[in-house]
Amino acid sequence: MLSHTSQFPVNIYDLDAWGELRFSALLRFLQQAASDASAAAGFDVEWYERAGTLWVIRRTIVEYLAPALYRDRLDVRTWVSDIRRVRSQREYEVRRAGEPALVARGATDWVYVDLARGAPARPPEEMQQRLMPGAVAQPRPPRAPAVAPPHAARLKRRVELADLDSVAHYAVYVEQAVGDALAAHGWRIDPSARAPRLRVQRHDIEYFAEAQYDDQLEAAVWTSAAEASGFTSECTLARGATRVLHASSRWTWSATALPAALRAAVAALAVRA
Repeated sequence: MLSHTSQFPVNIYDLDAWGELRFSALLRFLQQAASDASAAAGFDVEWYERAGTLWVIRRTIVEYLAPALYRDRLDVRTWVSDIRRVRSQREYEVRRAGEPALVARGATDWVYVDLARGAPARPPEEMQQRLMPGAVAQPRPPRAPAVAPPHAARLKRRVELADLDSVAHYAVYVEQAVGDALAAHGWRIDPSARAPRLRVQRHDIEYFAEAQYDDQLEAAVWTSAAEASGFTSECTLARGATRVLHASSRWTWSATALPAALRAAVAALAVRA
């Protein structure tokens, strides 16, 4: 297995209101590590520009296991675990430099795209051999299409110029939509309360279409799998009749149990039996 490690400092601007590494910043670290690994094998940004091709993310699953803090230095180790006809799955492990414990782990399903045709393409044999020696197919089972229940919270989001990055802004959209949906049912996030707090532990984000500047997206949010200390949210984004995204996210409360107001808001958004 050929792996590559990139190191990233956690800077002030990578932190959330509670002084912990934002999930969106973590996603950017993973994406940069994937680009670094490709460049180390001879396929840098300029190579893809000459070839007129690009790897785009189809689905990403990331578990954030322990908060990273200001001045931490994070080692992101990445490798390709399988290759299919036009897809490749890349794995990630994140640790503090010199420490064995995992901060995060993840996997991303990438699709190789011919930009001129706007369609998936088979990666060249040379790329497969240099990026993916010995990789074997481990396809993920597809998820059933998400259908928002009638009681799901409905929210609008305009795509602004500052949002036009490749992936991280979608995590921001999802987290904002869930926060707004909970607030609509009586629970508001309070960044001044340092502890306890609500944290995203896991995002499973599937991408169907690219959002463009000034798009008007509709988010639908509902909850499932509620427990004493956490719950799962489902969030879809759509542009008219076009599916843009489906995110299934695991949230945990940093104390023993969800506070009563949050528990009631989660229940109000929960799937009915």
